[in-house]
Amino acid sequence: IARPFAMSRFEITFDEYQACVDLGACKKTPDDHEWGMGERPVINISFSETNDYVRYLRARTGKPYRLPTEAEWEYAARAGTDTPFWWGDDAGEEFANCRHCGSEWDGKSSAPVGRVAANPFGLFDMNGNVWEWTSDCWNENYEGAPPDAAPRTDGNCERRVIRSGSWYYIARLMSATSRDSHPAQLWSYNIGIRVVRELP
Repeated sequence: IARPFAMSRFEITFDEYQACVDLGACKKTPDDHEWGMGERPVINISFSETNDYVRYLRARTGKPYRLPTEAEWEYAARAGTDTPFWWGDDAGEEFANCRHCGSEWDGKSSAPVGRVAANPFGLFDMNGNVWEWTSDCWNENYEGAPPDAAPRTDGNCERRVIRSGSWYYIARLMSATSRDSHPAQLWSYNIGIRVVRELP
């Protein structure tokens, strides 16, 4: 990791995103899939719409907010551990919201943020709940990736890397190493956003 960064403790919520909509910086109120808004992670926003939100944060606060790179995301998800999940080798129960993970939302919907334990870095829902957009273009593997955790700008940039797994998917897909991609122009009820802020 070439430079220090801070990461949002929670996935960005509907309430937080709505503030951007209310000020006209974000163009639409995303569909909540009839699950409710409030403290649930915002979903149904495309990659470009996540960047609208990041630009709003930068303008509102004067701070250098942006989407995490894929490498930064994995570093934060691992939180100093070397097991598939920060709590160990097995998914267990009640550590995350995923299919068959033992939470009340398993396989049904996203959960309000912060309903499971935080990882050792104090970050919530890094495994499961909703996939999270990163800034990287999609590549099948890490070969040729920047050595300093910078965003990957080569490969298929019409698809962007998503990390975390979600309420809908099995535990294996929410491990620290699991990765997938999604078309940048499309949205999904499985995908949300978390942001980072560059530090001096």
